[in-house]
Amino acid sequence: MENTGKALFAGNPHPEWFVAVGDKSVGPMTAAEVYDRVVSGEITWAHFVWKEGQKEWERICDIATFKAAVPPPPSQKPRATPPAPPVQGKVQAKEWFLFSNDSQTGPFTGDEVKSMVSVGKVEAESFAWKDSMKDWEKISTIAELATGVKPPATPGAGRGEKRAHKRGPVIAKVMIADGSSAAVGIGRDVSIGGMQVLSEFVPAKLGVKLKLNVSPPDVTNPAFQPFVAEGVVVRILDDRRGFSFRFEDLPVAARTIIERIIQNS
Repeated sequence: MENTGKALFAGNPHPEWFVAVGDKSVGPMTAAEVYDRVVSGEITWAHFVWKEGQKEWERICDIATFKAAVPPPPSQKPRATPPAPPVQGKVQAKEWFLFSNDSQTGPFTGDEVKSMVSVGKVEAESFAWKDSMKDWEKISTIAELATGVKPPATPGAGRGEKRAHKRGPVIAKVMIADGSSAAVGIGRDVSIGGMQVLSEFVPAKLGVKLKLNVSPPDVTNPAFQPFVAEGVVVRILDDRRGFSFRFEDLPVAARTIIERIIQNS
């Protein structure tokens, strides 16, 4: 794979690429040198690069020069093993897999899934899959799992609401500042209450105050304009590849932009 990857960049011998690492830019490098650093693990395909002629920094995996070398994403569909034959009576098969908070778990019986939703261990908006399904679906949309399930109320939410704030899927470039340094990340799942950030920079503890500068991948999108928000880290992702961030004293302009993003998602 390594030699094949290098061969793809034989026509790009000029050192013209800069890589954003933390709050610094490293370079210039040839395309082959950037590829070597990805293969060695120094950087990832999600790092941002720039060369003369680009308007903005872009992720390596989004640039045509490197796309042919980017490995295909792993399949999220697990290979289900057939359940053991029932010994007596009606025994539920452990056939359900769950995908939540960037982690896959299972298999579970249908009753186990419904029980986890009822006690709040799993959200009804999490995704589930079993061998007979074509793709992952939300638990709340699967009749076999949603029947008779009443998710626990979220503290502070209004009547009948499962969340205090409606969320919308989003992919955004995020500049992260903690007062003494800066880093780059990718933002997603935004609401007026906060957002999730994927980044190699992970705070050492919860409660750390940060300032985020959030920018859209498409600067021509009228529904998504850049905004700045301050707040605190409320959760570190299990794989330590990012964190959940709660906004504090969200400016009116930022709130308006986020509401427009959610409305158009």
